[in-house]
Formats: sequence, C-alpha cells, structure tokens
Amino acid sequence: MMRHVARSTIIVLLIVALATTDAATPAFAQAGALYFPRTGHHLTDDHGFLSFWRSHDGPRLLGFPVTETLTVEGIGPTQYFEKGRLERVAAADGTPVVRTGAVVAEYVAALYRTFPPRPDRQPVEGELLFAETGHSVREPFIGFWQAAGGVEFFGMPISEPLWEQTAAGLRQVQYFERARLERVPTLAGAPDEIQVSDLGRALAELRGLDIAPVPNRGFETFGPSVPAVPDVAPLNAPSGAPTPPPAMPPAITPRAPAPSPPANRASIPAPRSSGKAKRIVVNLSKQWLYAYEDDRLVFDAPVATGRDGMNTPAGNFQIYAKLPVQTMDGVTDGKYWVVPNVPHVMYFSGGVALHGTYWHNLFGTGARPSHGCVNLPLKSAAWLYEWAPVGTPVRVTY
Repeated sequence: MMRHVARSTIIVLLIVALATTDAATPAFAQAGALYFPRTGHHLTDDHGFLSFWRSHDGPRLLGFPVTETLTVEGIGPTQYFEKGRLERVAAADGTPVVRTGAVVAEYVAALYRTFPPRPDRQPVEGELLFAETGHSVREPFIGFWQAAGGVEFFGMPISEPLWEQTAAGLRQVQYFERARLERVPTLAGAPDEIQVSDLGRALAELRGLDIAPVPNRGFETFGPSVPAVPDVAPLNAPSGAPTPPPAMPPAITPRAPAPSPPANRASIPAPRSSGKAKRIVVNLSKQWLYAYEDDRLVFDAPVATGRDGMNTPAGNFQIYAKLPVQTMDGVTDGKYWVVPNVPHVMYFSGGVALHGTYWHNLFGTGARPSHGCVNLPLKSAAWLYEWAPVGTPVRVTY
C-alpha cells in the first residue's frame, strides 16, 4: 500500500516538474510575442505588456506598438503605442504592475495648450465632476470611458467636450490624462461611435523617439501589412474649389504671385528673424499660399488641399507644433493608408498641417488630393518651415 502511494506521488511530482519546466522555456515567451507589420514593431510579455494589451482590448484602445520597449528614467520599462503608452511600475507593496501612461497630459503640456474651465452650472444627470482637474465627464463620452476602465485606464478629464478639426474632419473630442476620445457622428449608435485618437504616436514623434520599423525577429504577425505604395488620392481627384459658404467672409486678394517659379523662390534661404509680424494665408480658391511680414508679401507657393469630404478647414488658426519629418497614417472609408517620411510638418488645426509632399505634383492645378492637410512642394515647405515659428497665424480662406 505504501509502495503504491509512493509510486503515485513520484508520478505526480514528475508531471508537475515537467509542466514547470515547459512554462519556463524561452519558447513559451516567444510563442506569446507578436510583430505588427503595419508599424514594424514587436510586443512581448517580457514586462507583461502583451498580456495587458490583450486583456484591455488593445487594438481598439491602445492601437499597435510604435516603438520597441524602452527604459525611461523615473518610470522603468515603457512602450509607446499609436493611441497610448504602457509602463511597468512598482505598486505600493512593491509588486510590479502594468499601467497606462499620461501621454495626453504630457502632449498637451508639450504644446503649451490650455483648455477653458468647466462652465459654472449644475451637473446634468450622470455627469461626474473631478475637483482635481476642474473638469467633468458626461455623455457622449462617459459610457465608453467607464466601460474601458475609467480613471484607471484613461485618467481624469483635463478638458470639457469641445469641437476640434482632426485628420478625419471636424469632430467632438474630450481630453483625458491618458487618452483623447473623439466621437464619429456618422457612426452614431454603433460600437465604434467613440474612438481613441492616435496621440501616443504623436507624443513619441514630438519627443524624437525612434519609431522606425525594425525587422521581425521571427514572431507571429498581427494586423495588416504596410501598403506597398502610399494610398493617396488618385491623380484624377476632383478639381476646382468648393463653393464657399454664404457666411464666409470675403476672400483676401493678396498681390499676384511673382512670375518666377515658386521652386526658385523657395531656394532663397528663409530669414531667421525679421522683427516683423509674420502670417500665412492659404487661399483655397486659388490653391495658393502667401507669407507676409506685416503687410509685405515675402513668399508665395502653389498648394494642394483637402479633397471633398475631407476639406481643409477655413478659419483663423496658428501653428502649434512643428516636426521635421513624420510618418502619417489613418483610415479613410474603412481603408488604412500610410505615407512615410513626410517632411517639414507644421500643424495648425487638430490633425491638419502644412507639409512637404513628394508623392504628387498637383500644386496650384485645382486638384485637391489630400486628406485635409495643405500639401506644398518640397522646397517651398522647407522654406516655410525655417521661416515660420510656432505661433505663426494661419488664415485659410476662399
């Protein structure tokens, strides 16, 4: 009897030992790692990031990784994603835990943005107030915010709901410490009506982090591949400017462009500082850009602006961020597009920017192929980037 029990115990111990040995092998870790061709980066469970991503609806709430794992002073292991950032930190009892990072609070601070305070009014039903930030969250965002984890995942609100021009058009958005939520009006009532903006990537680029794709180390792939060719508008894009709305103020008619080719003018070094008030005017009807110092025209160039349905917004703006180079991507009509290495990017309204363009030569022709940005010839964009500091007024008019 004792011999039988001892034999059974040995068998059980052997099974447990084999199971333990298998769980500790490197192959187990590799089997749980993923490579994302669209962004060119890996996601592993070396620090628990893959498990967190999978258990928190990663594709929808965090997007794909845009860096490899980094070690950040004061935080520890960190990885940036399209929509956010994951960090491994020590809990109060010393246990390592994974959390989302305050990418949006840091992004807003880096751009010196401020938001109006919450209006002095009685709370509406279901509205949550946060004394720490002076802001509140309510519909249309509170349901999505709570379902994803609320404060623990997205942080507290740092703005009220507001309307902003994004890369996908004018949308209602709200800023939280760890994410910006935006409402897609065409998807009202659908599961994807509320979406998370790609500000994780934006902060990584703003900080100059290495987001260049790396080769797959032999891991399982996840998601779509990078398109072989940038998915931009066809060369026969609708031409002509849209009819200006009745309420639009009269168009500015600056001095006619100089007869010399814009490319030649762009080769002239841009003045670093003139001590005069600088401003930029983009005329959508003429598909032309003008740069002024006080009332003197110092530069002009042809442009190509947003296609129908993604029209470049008209109004008064200012350059709020500049990036020497950026990979731009998005989803249009359900199709993913990416344009790598866009040079001399100057954001002036949400996701809308002035930037250099190498994939077409339709400037000033009346064709409007962009996703909302103002496309410039490469030399013209380089000139403007050197000339226009952050804060330069930009007026887009008809």
